Amino acid sequence: MSREKIAVVFGGRSPIALSCASYLSHQQPVVVVTRSIDKEIKALIKNSPTISLVEGDLQFPTEARRVIEQIYNRGYDINGVVFLQRYRPGSQIEFTSHVAVEIWSVKEALDTIRKLKRTTSPIQVLVGSSPAAANVLTDQNLDYHIVKSGQEALVRYYAVMLSDINVWINALRIGSVVLKERAMPYWDSIPRTVEIMKSLTPSRRLQTSDVVGHIFAKLILTNAVGITGQVISTDDGFQLRDPIQLLKTALVSDEKPDPSF
Repeated sequence: MSREKIAVVFGGRSPIALSCASYLSHQQPVVVVTRSIDKEIKALIKNSPTISLVEGDLQFPTEARRVIEQIYNRGYDINGVVFLQRYRPGSQIEFTSHVAVEIWSVKEALDTIRKLKRTTSPIQVLVGSSPAAANVLTDQNLDYHIVKSGQEALVRYYAVMLSDINVWINALRIGSVVLKERAMPYWDSIPRTVEIMKSLTPSRRLQTSDVVGHIFAKLILTNAVGITGQVISTDDGFQLRDPIQLLKTALVSDEKPDPSF
């Protein structure tokens, strides 16, 4: 018997997650998993009738499993999962909670999918990663770097372990600069910096959370069976340029362009 397809997006407070869910919802039903359902998040999805909200505090064991079980028990067939949840510390940063939210919850969800899915039904899985998995971001702490590296290790491991049941999992490294609507007052206050950063990117633009969310959604919908265990950077090729040359270009005055370019 054919079941209705549904996608699951973890990270309801993330602008990228909500953008991804919005694009996906034009094609099929979507469940957005968020730590709490309140008026704010209801307002954000009010124009998307095919998006449903499910509460799940991923700091706690069994929450990710409960969410996945609930969806299958309702008779849906999951065909896409996006992990964009982010650990939000309270008054004190706790590494164990950080790992629980961004690594162990992913493991728990995938292990539950392994038990409940139909082998013939392909599932595309994307895990939102960061350049911190391979490089040092000075505005992030050591915990963040360890977690992001761990996420990509998890992707490689489950790519091997789940291919035989038609689960294809990849990581998307989101660029370290993404323009988000809630942060636009800050970016608007430093227009010269923004223009310089744009000039240094191959595409001459900086990505927005809406653009990145759309990338996640399109990759989920492509149903690219056989592509798995890969790390894809979503920064328009910025990481392909030599950092020293980029620094030099940024520092050279407009009156004296580098003749090698």
